Amino acid sequence: MVEDFDNTYLVQRKISYGIKTSSKYLKLVAQRAGITKPLSMHIARHSFGGISGDKIPIQLLQKLYRHTSITTTIEYQKSFTTQDLDDALDQVING
Repeated sequence: MVEDFDNTYLVQRKISYGIKTSSKYLKLVAQRAGITKPLSMHIARHSFGGISGDKIPIQLLQKLYRHTSITTTIEYQKSFTTQDLDDALDQVING
């Protein structure tokens, strides 16, 4: 538990430890489930971003990601928002 959120160093260390611990357990879950691809908090976060991109309003994603700026969320989600491109390619390929 972080008692002093004004102490940036302690907050960042706590977050880093939490991510490291979560990644460790995700790898264990993947191993037990027979998943051969790498699994970590970073990969899980990006997977969530890809799945949620056009299903969850950007303001809610901002809260979920805990971004202070909506611009950060928009930039982060840009790499996951490909539905328009997928639809355009589908139109060309499938007529």
